[in-house]
Amino acid sequence: MYYDKLMETLSNDNTQETLLNNIINPFSLYYLCNHYYGTEIKTYNIPIPKDKNDILTTNNLSSIKDFDIVHCQVNYFEKFYSEILNNIEVKIILTTGQWHLPQIHKSDLTEKVLNHKNVLLWVSQNPIYENSSKYMAFPYGIESGHLGIYSDILKMSQTTKINNIATLPINNATNVCRKKLPVLPSISTYDFYIHLKKAKFILSPIGDRDDCYRHYEAIGLGAIPISNAGHLYRSIFGNSMYYCNIDEMVTIMNTQYIDTEYTEPDKNLICFNYFADIVRKAIAENIILKI
Repeated sequence: MYYDKLMETLSNDNTQETLLNNIINPFSLYYLCNHYYGTEIKTYNIPIPKDKNDILTTNNLSSIKDFDIVHCQVNYFEKFYSEILNNIEVKIILTTGQWHLPQIHKSDLTEKVLNHKNVLLWVSQNPIYENSSKYMAFPYGIESGHLGIYSDILKMSQTTKINNIATLPINNATNVCRKKLPVLPSISTYDFYIHLKKAKFILSPIGDRDDCYRHYEAIGLGAIPISNAGHLYRSIFGNSMYYCNIDEMVTIMNTQYIDTEYTEPDKNLICFNYFADIVRKAIAENIILKI
């Protein structure tokens, strides 16, 4: 089980690089790739293994081989298409994502990338297409700056689930749907995670994007997020999320009733290696189809 292996790893090593390389977070695709095209990891001082090819720095396109994973930061997506994708003669696995907005939206350019002869598989945070043999959703994950505290809470002994449905502070300004929920006093990150650990369900409305930290924070601590995330996210969360609209969420909050029994969510969903293996399996299957 990926989660058990994660806990074993964290019990021996709690360094920043270990946390980033083992718990799913907005920078996880840099740890999965062979090459990357972007600047955010330098901007935010994210430690990346030295064997990754920084294309913007090296401009070394000849080192990109068939079936290599190439990660593109969203801000560089258009430039990547014109200057990289159209100037290589190998089939790659493209990954896209970015910590801060903007995110990618459907456009003529995304259609060109999806159907490009050099793209064997496109793996993306904040998915815009259904999962298929050519496209795959990838999680956004837990805020990188909170991984240390989160790891400490994960390693605590299991707390009794004394709260059924938790309503915890959110930024009510990031999405109009959040204005239907109460404005609550802020609490520390530590206390926030302790509340999650004690809850069976947690209100987790979408914010500036459908995917958010809270979904994963909750699942790893055994709480099921109640969310209005779009249908494209079901390929990530499966049965570990309760899906509803914001008005239903308000009713659940007010009545403290939800029409489902609590079953512990799949904690593998916070594990980098869980998703990395899913991607690697899809790559292998696609390669076989091309042979």
